[in-house]
Amino acid sequence: MIVEWIRSNALILVIDLVGLYIVVRFLSWKIRHKLEEVEQRQIYANRQKKINRQNSSLDPENE
Repeated sequence: MIVEWIRSNALILVIDLVGLYIVVRFLSWKIRHKLEEVEQRQIYANRQKKINRQNSSLDPENE
């Protein structure tokens, strides 16, 4: 009786650990992907600011 209880608890523990591993891997992938996306947006915004500054310094008669 006790042996069966220990086996079932061990099986539940293994299943829980596998599920936890899957969740942690998914969340770390999701966070890494989101950080890369934010970094790309920031690079694009900086590039646009640089282009706008260059355009405004080349064309001062519009001001």
